[in-house]
Parts: sequence; structure tokens; C-alpha cells
Amino acid sequence: SILLIFMTALLSNVMKQRRKDRVLKEMQDFHITMQVDGDKQVWGKMQIYSNGLELQYSNMHRNSAGELTSSYIMHQDDIDRIGLFYRFHNELSLKNQARRKKEVEGTINPSIYSRTKRILRNLINAFNDAINEALGAFLSRMKGHNSAVAQQDTYLRKVGISALGLVGNVYDPIFERFINKRVVIVVQGEKDKQNYSGFLKEYSPSWLSLLDCRIRQKDTLNITDIQRVRMQRNIDIEITLLENNGKVILDVTVQNFGIHALKVIAIRDASNYYKEINRTLNREDSLSLRLDNLPDAETQQVNTDKLPMTFSMIAPERQTEQPTLDTAIYQEFLPDLTLVFYTERVADIYIPRSLGVLRNSADVEE
Repeated sequence: SILLIFMTALLSNVMKQRRKDRVLKEMQDFHITMQVDGDKQVWGKMQIYSNGLELQYSNMHRNSAGELTSSYIMHQDDIDRIGLFYRFHNELSLKNQARRKKEVEGTINPSIYSRTKRILRNLINAFNDAINEALGAFLSRMKGHNSAVAQQDTYLRKVGISALGLVGNVYDPIFERFINKRVVIVVQGEKDKQNYSGFLKEYSPSWLSLLDCRIRQKDTLNITDIQRVRMQRNIDIEITLLENNGKVILDVTVQNFGIHALKVIAIRDASNYYKEINRTLNREDSLSLRLDNLPDAETQQVNTDKLPMTFSMIAPERQTEQPTLDTAIYQEFLPDLTLVFYTERVADIYIPRSLGVLRNSADVEE
């Protein structure tokens, strides 16, 4: 009897620890951008747990208290703070880009195995109550033959229900009708509504996933985050710090390698500095500009004895040589500037069902 209690409790705990949200676990080990607390964005490599998630930064960040941190952790109770998750194709490694393309292709053209697996899972959902009743009848029958089972039927029933939960899912007839098809999801934001068109892959009680969306939006890129600039792959930036009459100036070159046009709006800092640009760059176009009126607060940390100094933030596949150690050492000298731009990007979006409504079918019938 003691052994039975131990084994059933162990099995139940293992199942509980392995149970992850069907939608969220799709993001495991991908680079993800998370929208949290309205308009704040956090990004990193996603790790999903049964009771929360962790975004592992590409490089160390300082929190509001000035302490270095390597990841951002959210527990189950924090999930309501999340708006959307974005998986931008251009921000993935080449390996993960191939992995994502395979996932999208499998969603658009599901295999017989995928279809059969989903049918079986839906059957388990449909007969969930009947299976629970059958399990109860089986345990009742076993009581008369085994005293240990008679004493521990509650534990066994708990394990059986946990196992069913791992296999099944909450069934929604409307969502099931449009699985693997292109739909439009309306997301209610704090200020306005956004429409996203993509292929509906999966849903859970709390989340849904929409793959292969085309998003045109205003975006920002902090040029002091060298790893982030290199990771996003569509935009290469080269910055040269110069000294002129005791004042630090910057020569900045921006080049577009994305398949869509890039409209560079401005370069700004966190206070009042704003350099308007308003230039559109097509694929492989570039622009160069000089920033010679930066606020003293942005350049006072720069050791002018080290100048001139050049930082090349280029995607790994376009690098002709490995980044030097000096780049890491002097990264802190870069002024805290942000590039503001409009562009179109391909992304997969993970949406809370409390915010997203399946509003339209966009699938073209053959």
C-alpha cells in the first residue's frame, strides 16, 4: 500500500511538471519578443515551465536598481501582465529559421499523421467524461480483489485524470473549424484594436497561436545593444565615434537587408534628443549621417583618448571576421540612442484569448 501511494504520487507529480500550455510550449528555445505591462518589450530565448516562463537575454542588462541580470522570469500569477508574444523570423538563428519554416509548412499543409493525432485527441476530449466514469467503474471493481487498490482508489483516479489532461485539450468547435487555415484575429489593445491575419495553428484555454503574419508597424532598435542589432538581421549598423574640438560626434551608417522597404524615421535618446531622418531604404540601400549635437549626458562617459572607435553591428551570416574583444569592452561607451523606423516583417504571434477574438476567415477555397 505504501509503495502504491509512493508510485502514484510520483507519477502524478511528473505529469504535473510536464504539463505545459499547448500554445506556449511552441516557443521553447526560440528568440521571442514579449509585450508586457502595456507597451514594455522584453526579448530573449524562451524557456517554458509548467508554472511560468523565462526569457534569457542575449547579453546582460541592468534592472531599475542598477543590478546586472541575465533573464526575465514570469510566474503563473504574472501571466495576466502579458499582452502578446512575437516570434520574428528575421530575429531567429539560421537553424531556428529553418525549424520555423518547417513548422509553418506543417501548419499550412498538415500531414496525415498530424490530422490523425488531432482527431484522436478530439475523440479523447469528446469522451473525457465517459473515460473518467469507466476508470471509476474499473477501480470499484478492483476494490473487491485488491485491498491496496480499495484504499488508494482516490490517488489512482487522480493519476488517471492527470493523464487524460496531458493528452486532451479544451475543445472549441469554432476554433477547430479553422485550424490550419488563414484567419483574422482582432486584438483589443489599451488604446486601439489591431487586426492580424495568419494561419491558426493551435489554441488552449488561455492562448492561441497565429503563424506567418505580415506586420507593418513602427518599431525601435536600441543601437547600444550590439547583440540585439546583430540578431535582428534585417538592418546592419556601423557607428564611428570621433572627437572634434573636445566634443564627441558620431558617424552612423544604416543599411537595409530585409526584403521589404525600411523607412527610417529618426534617431532619439531617452530624453529630448531627436534627429529627424525620414528616408526610405529599399533592399541593400544605405544612408550615412553625422550626429554632432548630442547631449553631453550621452557622451560624458566616452574616453576621448580611445577615439576614433568603430562598432560594426552586422548579422552573423554577413560578417567577414569575428567580433573583437574591444567591441565587448567598449560597448558601454556607446551613447544610449534608439533608431525609430517603419518596416514590414514576418512574425508568428501568440495571443491571450482574453484579448484576441477570431473575427474573420481569410482562407481562399480552391
